[in-house]
This record gives sequence, structure tokens and C-alpha cells, in this order.
Amino acid sequence: WYGNCRKGDSRKASCCSNAELLKSGFDWTKFAKGNSCGGDADKDMVLGDLECEFAPAGSYAAGAWPKGWCYPLDSVCKGLGVKDNMCGECKAFGSGGFELRENAMGIRFAGASFDDNQIGKGSYQAMNICILAKYGNGGTITDAPTSNCGGFSLSGAAKQVHWYGNCNRGDSSQASCCSNAELLSSGFDWNKFSKGNSCGGDADTDRVLGKIQCEFQ
Repeated sequence: WYGNCRKGDSRKASCCSNAELLKSGFDWTKFAKGNSCGGDADKDMVLGDLECEFAPAGSYAAGAWPKGWCYPLDSVCKGLGVKDNMCGECKAFGSGGFELRENAMGIRFAGASFDDNQIGKGSYQAMNICILAKYGNGGTITDAPTSNCGGFSLSGAAKQVHWYGNCNRGDSSQASCCSNAELLSSGFDWNKFSKGNSCGGDADTDRVLGKIQCEFQ
């Protein structure tokens, strides 16, 4: 069955199994066979293993950005000490930490995703996102994040507006606008950061943040 198209390519929804998620009453046999919408004699290696996971009905559903595909803050999140899961599914990580993951539209806050630059392990942006998740916007920080905090951008999903994080770690001149400049302090307001790829704000879009792993001292 033909599946070699881009995720979200609605033009190929009638022929390619990777274009869109199926809806009730679907007919799999509508998809083409081979490596094109028109169908051909192409052959591939067979699928030997498939792992699947489903969320409880009514708690996670398709929808438009930024509210669609959003996990609720559930008992698992609360048990891990997460105050704002930012639409991510919560799982345990590391030494008493947590991971937030969302594979369709990514982790987001106040209608925006996060910069796909300066998001790796030990970045201030990743550590600050972990603070935001654990304490909520404006919260009191009691445990500092460790350098094991790190984020992973999501390939294949549509790019979105994002909070500005593409500055050098430790650049105090951009502390008022860039999430990677300095570590947050208690009472912080994430909404002070700019959106886009500059302190002044702009219309730049990035890959969304698919996963953030958080650990605290």
C-alpha cells in the first residue's frame, strides 16, 4: 500500500496512507498500491513489527492548531509534579523527572510552539521549558533544572509560530525577549518573550517541539 507521502499532504489523502489520519467508516482499499498515487508495480520490504498506543476516548482528539491533539493534565502528570503539560503526554524520565511528548502538533504554550534552535540537552531554553511545565507560568521555583533537560523538534508536522529562543546561552542583553538567554526566576512571566526569530518579534515559523525531557536537582 502506498504510504510514501508527507504527513499532512491533503492532496494525497485519497491515495496515500500517510497523508491524513483515518476517520470513522474509512475504506483502506481506497489507497493506491506501489509508490505513486496512480499505482504501480513497486515492491518494498514487508512490515515485520508495528507498535501502537491509544489515548482514552474523549481525552485527546484531532483539531486545528493550537488546541487540537492536546493531552489533558491528568493524574499521571500531576503525580510527576507537572503543573502545565502544554498538551504533552506525561511519562517518567531520569531520576525523578518527567517527559512531555506530543507527536501531531507538538508541545505548545499560549498558542505558540518553541524555537527549534538552541533546544538541545543542557540549553537554557530546554531548562526553562521544564521550569514552565513543573511550576506553571509565574510559579515559585524550588528545585533547579539539571543539564539533562533537553528538547527534540518534530519532523513532518506543520511549522508554527514559536517563542524566540535562538540566542546565545548567557546573553543577558536578550534576557527580556529570548528564552535561551538566562534561567528563569520565581514569578517569571513566559509571555514576556518575543515570538519569531528576533527580539523585536516577527512572523518566523519553526518545526514544533515534539518532546521535552526534564530533570531537577
